[in-house]
Amino acid sequence: MNPYLILPLFALFINLWLFTYVLALKGKHKVVHLYLLYSGALSIWIISIVLYWSFLPIHWMTWIFKISSISWLLVGPLFLEFVFAFLSKNPNIVLYLLRGLALAIFPITLTTDWIIAGVERKYWGDMLIQGPLYVYGINLLTVSPPVYAIFLLIFESRKEEIGFRKQCYLLAFGTFLSSVLGFLTTVLPRILSKGDLNYPPLSGSVTVIQSACVFIAIAKYGFLEIRLEKIALQLYAKLREGVILLSASDDLLYWNESAKEMLGFPKIAATPEKLDLGKFLEGFTRRPFSRMDFKRKFSETKQISSEEDILPSSDSVYLEVSKSEIPISGRDLGKVYVLRDITEKKEASERINMLYSRVIRDLDIAREVQNTITTRDFPSSDKFKIFSYFRPYDRVGGDVLNCSESADGSLEILFADVSGHGISSAMVAAMASISFNVFSRKGNKPKEGLLFTNDLLSSVVTQHFISAVFLRYDPNTRILEYSYAGHHAGLLLRNEETLDLQGKGGVLLAVGTPILEDFQIQLKPGDRVLLYSDGLFEVRGSKGIPMGNSTLVEAVKKLSYQDSDSLIRSLVSYSESFGDGIMTDDLTLFCLEITG
Repeated sequence: MNPYLILPLFALFINLWLFTYVLALKGKHKVVHLYLLYSGALSIWIISIVLYWSFLPIHWMTWIFKISSISWLLVGPLFLEFVFAFLSKNPNIVLYLLRGLALAIFPITLTTDWIIAGVERKYWGDMLIQGPLYVYGINLLTVSPPVYAIFLLIFESRKEEIGFRKQCYLLAFGTFLSSVLGFLTTVLPRILSKGDLNYPPLSGSVTVIQSACVFIAIAKYGFLEIRLEKIALQLYAKLREGVILLSASDDLLYWNESAKEMLGFPKIAATPEKLDLGKFLEGFTRRPFSRMDFKRKFSETKQISSEEDILPSSDSVYLEVSKSEIPISGRDLGKVYVLRDITEKKEASERINMLYSRVIRDLDIAREVQNTITTRDFPSSDKFKIFSYFRPYDRVGGDVLNCSESADGSLEILFADVSGHGISSAMVAAMASISFNVFSRKGNKPKEGLLFTNDLLSSVVTQHFISAVFLRYDPNTRILEYSYAGHHAGLLLRNEETLDLQGKGGVLLAVGTPILEDFQIQLKPGDRVLLYSDGLFEVRGSKGIPMGNSTLVEAVKKLSYQDSDSLIRSLVSYSESFGDGIMTDDLTLFCLEITG
């Protein structure tokens, strides 16, 4: 074995050990990544030296020298790039030029003799015979990058903190030492002896000194720090959430200031060796849980100032506690608790629940009022029958169905739909129903009844409008008088035919005075007049397409053979089936059947 191989083999061992150690830490920092690239190129260079000095067949060596030249061509630019990252500086034009030069010289080395002209065997191994550009190439790519890097490390670190500055000086020293040794044993002898060497070149082997200094610098400055416990505790200390770390036997290993404050622990009290959260939290359990809410003990609740307060104000503190097991050492498991103050959330939730209860109570009252003003018990006669269906979208709705009988036996009916739904629509519906009660039983024309409602409500209702039908039916003459106010046409079912109840008119409360007309029709025994609100046909199918009035009319034509009560129920079922049971508005139907 060649004794001179001891030096490059030792350098290779050191460099590979450093490379493997850093790689095993799995650091993701850019500085660590660039060190691994630089160290990898350096290892290839040293392996090449081992091959040079192993006395392989001489006819192999020229190509081995040329192919392996990529390692020493790239080591300088890679180290310079590492220095830029270590100093947190953006690369400049010098680095880009060196990168491009290294990539350009390598194919020249492979295809010409300008860099490596051949091989000469010496007593320590094989030595390349330099071409005319060799000295220029090695000076540009192996000597100049370290010199420039030393300048950057010293100049750029002047204003940095002392710890970082020391690591920069260490890098500069290691770079200077390896560069000087390499220059004195490789470059300078070739210059002085016109390309010949009388002693083994050390340029590749001594570069391991630089690699070791780089390793020390990145380790000292914390790029290789992987002690997760230390990092976690540093993070926990700055979190707004409370963090408590206990052993399996409840020994207090760590808690941050937020945890102490949330638990109400006295600031001047000594930190306990053990921590029992049951002493601080009501209902705290040792049974396994992932997240639970607890009320802090030792809280004084203020007295409620009056019954009108929406929510009593208190000093109670509510904490959300998350619990998880965490390995401490060996097989020992600890417990980590994360505490979050949810007092405001809890109070807001209680306030919302209380307001919701009040709204529900008010809606129930409103529904009772609406039930009293909505006709449910219709006049009975052997000359007509009345059928109806009413279902609000919410607890209360905006549909109006009111019916009264005048002294002469005539029926007056208001069928209306207030825009929107909910409480505000129900209030407008109630006012429209009251208006009808005031106007009805006077024997006036339907148009006058609608105009009376419009004039009465126009000054107080500004956010809603009303579509309506006012009907007046005389059982003695079977004449039906009616007037539309923006409502879709009712249907006349006669002799197995379904006809539109012709007519139109302007919407109430939309303009100052709507244009309305009176219409009349002579009904016959067996005729049925069907009115319905738009909630029956505005339901949407599975693809989001609304049913539409025309589809509903076709359904009425197919179901018209049924009796009136069954017809209404079938239409409601048809609408629900089309819309998958999802309502979009209030739903009201009215059917007047002429029997004699």
